[in-house]
Amino acid sequence: MEKLFFEKLANFDRQQEPCSIAIPFPKGELHHIHDLTITDGIDSVPTQGSVTGYWPDGSIKWGLIYFLADIPANQSKTYYYTLKKQEKTLQENPFQILDKGETLLVDNGLIQLELNHIQGKSPFHKIQMKDFMIKENEIQGPYIKSQEDQWVAILDGPWEIIEAGPVITRLQSKGKHHNQKDDQWMDYILNIELYAGKPWFKTDYKIINKEEQEFQILKSIEFNLHPKATDSTKIKTMLGHSNYRTSFQEGTGEEQISYMIDADHLLAEANEHMPEVFYGTFFADWTDEAKGGICATLFQAHQNFPKAFEVDGKRLSIQILPHKSEGLTFYQGMAKTHTFFLHLHDSTVDKTTLNQRSLHLQMPDRPILDSSVYERSNIYNAIFTDQKIDFVERGLINMADRRGKAYGILHWGDAPDSGYTEQGRGGGGLVWTNNEYDFPHAMMQMYARTGERRMLDYLLVAARHWMDIDVCHYSPDPLRQDAQITHSANHVSGEVEISHEWVQGLLDYYHQTGDTFAYDTAIRTGKNILRWLDEPRYHKKGEINARETGWALRSLVALYKETNDPSWLEKADFIVGHFEEWKELYGEWLAPYTDHSVIRVPFMIAIAVGSLMRYYKIKPEEKIKNMVIDAVDDMVEHCILENGLFYYKELPSLRRLGNNTLVLEALVYAYELTGDKKYLEAGIPTFESYFERVSGLSQNKKKVGDAIWVTGQGPKGFAQSFYPIVSFYVTAVKNNII
Repeated sequence: MEKLFFEKLANFDRQQEPCSIAIPFPKGELHHIHDLTITDGIDSVPTQGSVTGYWPDGSIKWGLIYFLADIPANQSKTYYYTLKKQEKTLQENPFQILDKGETLLVDNGLIQLELNHIQGKSPFHKIQMKDFMIKENEIQGPYIKSQEDQWVAILDGPWEIIEAGPVITRLQSKGKHHNQKDDQWMDYILNIELYAGKPWFKTDYKIINKEEQEFQILKSIEFNLHPKATDSTKIKTMLGHSNYRTSFQEGTGEEQISYMIDADHLLAEANEHMPEVFYGTFFADWTDEAKGGICATLFQAHQNFPKAFEVDGKRLSIQILPHKSEGLTFYQGMAKTHTFFLHLHDSTVDKTTLNQRSLHLQMPDRPILDSSVYERSNIYNAIFTDQKIDFVERGLINMADRRGKAYGILHWGDAPDSGYTEQGRGGGGLVWTNNEYDFPHAMMQMYARTGERRMLDYLLVAARHWMDIDVCHYSPDPLRQDAQITHSANHVSGEVEISHEWVQGLLDYYHQTGDTFAYDTAIRTGKNILRWLDEPRYHKKGEINARETGWALRSLVALYKETNDPSWLEKADFIVGHFEEWKELYGEWLAPYTDHSVIRVPFMIAIAVGSLMRYYKIKPEEKIKNMVIDAVDDMVEHCILENGLFYYKELPSLRRLGNNTLVLEALVYAYELTGDKKYLEAGIPTFESYFERVSGLSQNKKKVGDAIWVTGQGPKGFAQSFYPIVSFYVTAVKNNII
């Protein structure tokens, strides 16, 4: 029996609160997701599960479990899961799903959501709870305004039921936006989640630019509700925004109340929260005193500014991109997901209750697994230790928390890199890291080893940005289609390099959320890598091809481990051959630099070692082992300065302190292959130097272009360093080296 721990959070009781947890399982332990039961320590609770990953033997690697929890006000609560089939039938499934041909009706036991179900219609047909109803002709959108026209989301076909059970029903539709002439423009994906017996539902509205032009100008994005009043004199309106205490505007419906969150708002407002976890809330309400009302919450509105609400007696307008804003330049291949909740209620619900629920939708209850569950599952390599060293743990947390970040509709979930920017790589503008070195995957591992909830939220925010903005979802160039774009201005102006295409963080996001768009994006990125590997530039001898293809090998190995599909490894031997040719060409892994020199570059050697070892772990070959040991021996013999650190590059003009932690990972692998502790001892100065550098990190907030930038080391610093540092730490502690 394993614990599912809810830390103390809200000041009100949550009854039958819908929650989810992604659980990893050891190979061979669980074969049927229905054999898992969640209890409060005594009784089973309503549970619904899906499998998001399998081991090669067909047993379950990852299960995403939804359940209903009772969590008391101002207290923590522990639930448990056990691999034992439920002995008794729990309450009946409250969901009723009825395909009526032209519409699809979903009833969660409290609200009825009826959706248009045929091609050519807008998504929503009716939203109802008891006497309160909004009909199709009272629902406008979602829609986009361009410079010339208004474009409404229109179905390409029927809704798909992604998941249905006693806890949650998830639905999806796809299509394009149409104008009144029925011209088509801009793709969309609409996902809706309803929860058992709850009066609110979640909407994820993703727009995707697959147009032929370089960019599109969006003037506004809106979803408007026009509920009919029983008596226009009995309408109450309200708007709330917060980061500490909520500020309210209240009206009678005769006048419009509105508020816009923009850059000036964020610059003027102090906020001490880790914003990936929580910043505040932003909601608007329309209530008819005779029959009830509806409250809309924009998720992470401050972080994804600009956002606005307008509400009066005739309309509640959800301004995803406000019409009073400066608009948005939306580049070809970009996607962007916007999330809002609609909360139906009767007329007696007060503003305190609406505010509490809106706040809780921004920061919901999340159960936490003990790190031993991740360790026992054998999902991750060498990141767990019982012999913790305080300064190391503090340093890792400080680096995770104090990295740079940015606010803005296209930037939330990423951050600029000061070094790249100062080098002028953005032509005077900010250079965005585009989640370089797979920042989300580093955060997933950090969460697994610490159980700190914010590490998971860091993953969720960064991966969502990555899969939307940093991957090109449309290009007429097949070598750009589905590629992760390298660090660049505007996120998308960079080139495609297979050394900068990662997938593991996207797969982590999929396991944690069940969002198949993340999984599909990872698969498509892998296929982009395969297309590039057929290009002539990767069929030449030399170190550049080996390093580039080496990074690609990491992603291909990850996709093989995810899917158990051996086709991902068909080009692996070809890549290994690049490393053999590189060594044959120079005698060691040397890099051409000036026209008259070939030099050792420790971090490049370390990259090569790390790439080969990932493949070696699934397909051990003596030639790979020998190449790795020989390369690390050469690096240790020639690249260490008198002070114990590795130099940057092997030239008198570049023989400065390297400080690149990737060498630590290479040393760990050499130890694993030989059992010789000399490799670990060689890494101690680099390890210690890292923690000297992470103390005293400062952050400042400023407006740059259409972003608010919280300065600090770019996220690539933590992403690149996490696994080398932690694997060295765990291995060295185990061997009494540190």
